[in-house]
Amino acid sequence: MSCKGCEIKEEAANFDVEQLIAEQLSLETNLVSAALLAKRLQKCETCPFKSNHTCTKCGCFYQFRANLAVKNCPIGQW
Repeated sequence: MSCKGCEIKEEAANFDVEQLIAEQLSLETNLVSAALLAKRLQKCETCPFKSNHTCTKCGCFYQFRANLAVKNCPIGQW
């Protein structure tokens, strides 16, 4: 038997994060251009605060946040 926190982590690991991000983005209307998204993600990929799919500074899925025109990088990289 594992602790409740471990069980939650195991369940979360089974989610398809990219699918969840795509589903949520389909509901958004104010997205950045593909070129700007590529620049943002390039910064995110080399960021020391990136952990798997998450920004450890703000807690967001960084691929989701980078798509949103109204959002900024929490450490000012974009």
